[in-house]
Amino acid sequence: MFQSEALGEGHLVDQFESGAETLDDWLKLSARTSDAKRQSRTYVWHQGDGVVVAYFALAPHVIERAVLPRSQKAGNLDQIPALLLARLALDLSLQGSGLGSELLIDALSRAVSASNDVGGRFVVVDAIDQGAAEFYEHHGFRSCDSGDVRRLIRKVSDIAVSLG
Repeated sequence: MFQSEALGEGHLVDQFESGAETLDDWLKLSARTSDAKRQSRTYVWHQGDGVVVAYFALAPHVIERAVLPRSQKAGNLDQIPALLLARLALDLSLQGSGLGSELLIDALSRAVSASNDVGGRFVVVDAIDQGAAEFYEHHGFRSCDSGDVRRLIRKVSDIAVSLG
């Protein structure tokens, strides 16, 4: 149904509208620059026409052991390599269809693959709002002890098992 690939020059982003202006603006104004600077990698969905209807961005990250839940602290370094799910957004035309979960699975599959290549013990996400936090919690993410209820983590090994 949708093609999933790294953001390229031929992808059309101007019509993308998720209902979250910060996510829309980042795709339109910053994603290509961030990719070019190797700060993140953005992946898009389209239906073969290049018109972006969903996207996510992954970035290398480090998480401090101090913010991990107590059950995760033992045996870890003070700074633990991780992958940041920096952005995840679905166009308004697709919201409510269950495709948000499919987009997350795509993102997590790529995160597991990246972790297999370069390491990374956790996937970290900073949910944009409470609704997003609940979405990630539904998919196995848990709050950190950072005091920020919107910072959530999930072990890459657990993700790999759940993906099969």
